[in-house]
Amino acid sequence: MKRFEYKTVSILWKTERKLNQLGYEGWELVAVMNGTLYLKREYND
Repeated sequence: MKRFEYKTVSILWKTERKLNQLGYEGWELVAVMNGTLYLKREYND
């Protein structure tokens, strides 16, 4: 069974650069709500 870990990030200046870095680290953006980004990536033991 797949397992995921989750991360929240406040929207800041230069969000595109930050999202590109997080994507490189394996994070996937799944939602944006009230100025907060919600991300997930597959958890590796």
